[in-house]
Amino acid sequence: MLKLCVTDSFEAAHYLPGHPKCSQLHGHTYKVEVMIETDEEADMVIDFGELRVKLREALSEYDHKLLNEVMERLPTTENLARILHSKLNAALPRYRLTVRVWEGEDKWAEYSK
Repeated sequence: MLKLCVTDSFEAAHYLPGHPKCSQLHGHTYKVEVMIETDEEADMVIDFGELRVKLREALSEYDHKLLNEVMERLPTTENLARILHSKLNAALPRYRLTVRVWEGEDKWAEYSK
């Protein structure tokens, strides 16, 4: 199995209604890692630049936004990982994907399918 990974980051704000700490509007620097996996035997599975472009396209909808206004689900890190996985899976259907979203420096959620 071969794995490739790229990362990018974006800034966004959110609030979580009813949460004891996160119910107030606040922001984060989110780091997103996308790992593709394949059993394909090739010298180059995908160009890192192409993979990074796909990631940036998926993140553009959320950068410097209030996530509560642009996400259909509660704007948790877990839901962001799920949504980004879905977008990237549609853009890169021939690979198995893992998406890890870091909320700040020490917390992350991961989604793979």
